[in-house]
Amino acid sequence: MTRLHLATAALLSALALNAAAADNNYPTLDRVDSVLTCMKENGGQNIDNMQRCSCQIDIIMQTVSFDEFTEARTYEIYKQMPGEKGSLFRETDRAKELAKRLTDARADARKRCFVGGVRQTKVPAVIPGKKIVAPQ
Repeated sequence: MTRLHLATAALLSALALNAAAADNNYPTLDRVDSVLTCMKENGGQNIDNMQRCSCQIDIIMQTVSFDEFTEARTYEIYKQMPGEKGSLFRETDRAKELAKRLTDARADARKRCFVGGVRQTKVPAVIPGKKIVAPQ
């Protein structure tokens, strides 16, 4: 009987974790757009950038809800509008708060995912003083 209780508890906790993760899931289009934009800003499309930028949006998703992300991106885009119309996107407390949250989340994600790192294109054939032995 205790095995049944343990199995039930494990299943319920897995479902709860899955539901919590689904609550903060971004639509595929927004995730792809974020990854492609990140890759463009960091040297182009290669496997290293794809992995790093995918990691970055995953970290951001854990920190900022999709609604807040969308609102913050709107403020980021339209704050460059000149005049009074742009001041709504630049000077409100909500705009400043969300822009800071997104900027902080991006900075943390860049650090944790090594975004902007240099891709190693040339691998040394021999490491001085080290003998490389293949596993048997």
